[in-house]
Amino acid sequence: MPALGILLLLAQITCAVHVVRTRRNYYWIYIVVFVPVVGMAAYFIAEMLPDLMNNRHARQAASGMARAIDPGRNMRDALRDVTITPTAENKVRLAAAHLAAGQVEPAIALYRDALVGVHATDPAMMLGLARALFTKGDVSETQAVLERLREANPNYNSAEGHLLYARSLELQGQTEAALREYAALVNYYPGQEARCRFGLLLAQSDRKADARRLFEEVCQAIDYGPRHQRREQREWYDLARRKLAG
Repeated sequence: MPALGILLLLAQITCAVHVVRTRRNYYWIYIVVFVPVVGMAAYFIAEMLPDLMNNRHARQAASGMARAIDPGRNMRDALRDVTITPTAENKVRLAAAHLAAGQVEPAIALYRDALVGVHATDPAMMLGLARALFTKGDVSETQAVLERLREANPNYNSAEGHLLYARSLELQGQTEAALREYAALVNYYPGQEARCRFGLLLAQSDRKADARRLFEEVCQAIDYGPRHQRREQREWYDLARRKLAG
């Protein structure tokens, strides 16, 4: 069978599987089979494309593909915007591009440069600086920035910032303080990273029964949650399984 015919058959099977899995009307299968090219195009536009546009993970995957094809585009665009209009927002965008590229020092400098005047206590910018400092390994300064953030913005909540704060305390050996932060964090943190890190620190603090309970909660949440959750949380699921087995 020619290669084109094989590709056409695989595309038809893909559409048919999507119809069944997503419980679309089965008439789509007949359209895809008996009018293959036009039918598949119509099915993609009418049924698959809206799902992809509304799916956060699909958008992230598309963004990842774009970065893989042209990895320097975000940096170039952000640098151009800062050169033309050096606003705090554009500096932060360039800082994020540097951080994504592993260029920590320029990111830190840009965040500090943006955090002046009316933006001096902007919570999102302060969180960006804390993220860059943590990536550098400067956990004491990370802690200090996050404490200033909380003092200046008492109503601002960030699960990511809270996790960075707990981890910065842990890495400085402030175990009891870190345990308190993790205990508060797991009540609202999305995903299982906070629970796993809390469990690891509990185990190191000779509170193995509490740690085991947390790892069981992690596995149960992922086992009985939506299928995509296991893919997204695979690292933490595997860690929890290993800890329970050991």
